[in-house]
Amino acid sequence: MSKTLLEKALREALTPELLEVRDRTEAHAGHSGASEGGHYELTVVSRRFEGLSALDRHRLVYDVSARIPHIHALAIRAWTPDEHAQRAVRRSTGRSRPVVL
Repeated sequence: MSKTLLEKALREALTPELLEVRDRTEAHAGHSGASEGGHYELTVVSRRFEGLSALDRHRLVYDVSARIPHIHALAIRAWTPDEHAQRAVRRSTGRSRPVVL
Protein backbone atom coordinates (compact mmCIF):
# COMPACT_ATOMS: atom_id res chain seq x y z
CA MET A 1 0.00 0.00 0.00
CA SER A 2 2.75 2.48 0.93
CA LYS A 3 4.62 1.68 -2.30
CA THR A 4 1.59 2.59 -4.41
CA LEU A 5 0.99 5.80 -2.45
CA LEU A 6 4.67 6.72 -2.69
CA GLU A 7 4.71 6.18 -6.46
CA LYS A 8 1.58 8.27 -6.91
CA ALA A 9 2.87 11.12 -4.74
CA LEU A 10 6.25 11.20 -6.51
CA ARG A 11 4.62 11.18 -9.95
CA GLU A 12 2.33 14.08 -9.01
CA ALA A 13 5.03 16.18 -7.35
CA LEU A 14 8.02 15.55 -9.60
CA THR A 15 6.58 14.59 -13.01
CA PRO A 16 9.43 12.12 -13.48
CA GLU A 17 10.64 10.85 -16.82
CA LEU A 18 11.63 7.66 -15.01
CA LEU A 19 10.44 6.41 -11.65
CA GLU A 20 11.39 3.09 -10.09
CA VAL A 21 10.23 2.24 -6.58
CA ARG A 22 11.53 -1.06 -5.25
CA ASP A 23 10.22 -2.45 -1.98
CA ARG A 24 13.21 -3.80 -0.03
CA THR A 25 11.33 -4.35 3.23
CA GLU A 26 11.79 -8.14 3.18
CA ALA A 27 15.57 -7.73 3.07
CA HIS A 28 15.41 -5.82 6.37
CA ALA A 29 13.31 -8.29 8.37
CA GLY A 30 14.54 -8.40 11.95
CA HIS A 31 16.36 -5.08 11.56
CA SER A 32 15.69 -2.48 14.23
CA GLY A 33 12.75 -0.37 13.09
CA ALA A 34 11.74 -2.77 10.30
CA SER A 35 8.38 -3.42 11.95
CA GLU A 36 7.63 0.34 11.93
CA GLY A 37 7.50 0.69 8.15
CA GLY A 38 8.83 -0.22 4.75
CA HIS A 39 12.25 0.15 3.20
CA TYR A 40 12.25 1.49 -0.35
CA GLU A 41 14.86 2.07 -3.01
CA LEU A 42 14.03 4.89 -5.42
CA THR A 43 15.38 5.93 -8.78
CA VAL A 44 13.87 9.23 -9.88
CA VAL A 45 14.77 11.07 -13.09
CA SER A 46 13.13 14.47 -13.25
CA ARG A 47 13.68 17.92 -14.73
CA ARG A 48 12.68 19.26 -11.28
CA PHE A 49 16.19 18.31 -10.11
CA GLU A 50 17.95 20.62 -12.59
CA GLY A 51 20.03 23.21 -10.77
CA LEU A 52 19.59 21.47 -7.39
CA SER A 53 22.36 19.95 -5.29
CA ALA A 54 22.15 16.28 -4.34
CA LEU A 55 21.08 17.35 -0.84
CA ASP A 56 18.27 19.54 -2.17
CA ARG A 57 17.08 16.76 -4.47
CA HIS A 58 16.89 14.36 -1.54
CA ARG A 59 15.08 16.96 0.55
CA LEU A 60 12.52 17.33 -2.22
CA VAL A 61 11.95 13.56 -2.31
CA TYR A 62 11.78 13.38 1.50
CA ASP A 63 9.25 16.21 1.59
CA VAL A 64 7.01 14.26 -0.77
CA SER A 65 7.50 10.95 1.04
CA ALA A 66 6.82 12.49 4.46
CA ARG A 67 3.12 12.51 3.58
CA ILE A 68 3.08 8.73 3.12
CA PRO A 69 2.51 6.57 6.22
CA HIS A 70 4.63 3.57 7.16
CA ILE A 71 7.92 4.42 5.48
CA HIS A 72 10.95 3.64 7.60
CA ALA A 73 13.83 4.09 5.14
CA LEU A 74 14.54 5.41 1.64
CA ALA A 75 17.57 4.90 -0.59
CA ILE A 76 17.41 7.62 -3.24
CA ARG A 77 18.99 8.04 -6.66
CA ALA A 78 17.83 11.41 -7.98
CA TRP A 79 19.08 12.49 -11.40
CA THR A 80 18.24 14.97 -14.11
CA PRO A 81 17.44 13.48 -17.53
CA ASP A 82 20.87 14.58 -18.83
CA GLU A 83 22.69 12.94 -15.90
CA HIS A 84 20.71 9.75 -16.39
CA ALA A 85 21.57 9.69 -20.11
CA GLN A 86 25.27 10.23 -19.33
CA ARG A 87 25.20 7.35 -16.85
CA ALA A 88 23.62 5.10 -19.48
CA VAL A 89 26.38 5.98 -21.97
CA ARG A 90 29.10 5.28 -19.41
CA ARG A 91 27.53 1.92 -18.54
CA SER A 92 27.24 0.92 -22.19
CA THR A 93 30.84 1.87 -23.01
CA GLY A 94 32.31 0.59 -19.76
CA ARG A 95 33.84 3.98 -19.01
CA SER A 96 33.59 5.37 -15.53
CA ARG A 97 34.20 8.97 -16.65
CA PRO A 98 33.39 10.98 -19.75
CA VAL A 99 36.27 11.21 -22.20
CA VAL A 100 37.50 14.74 -22.89
CA LEU A 101 39.37 15.16 -26.17
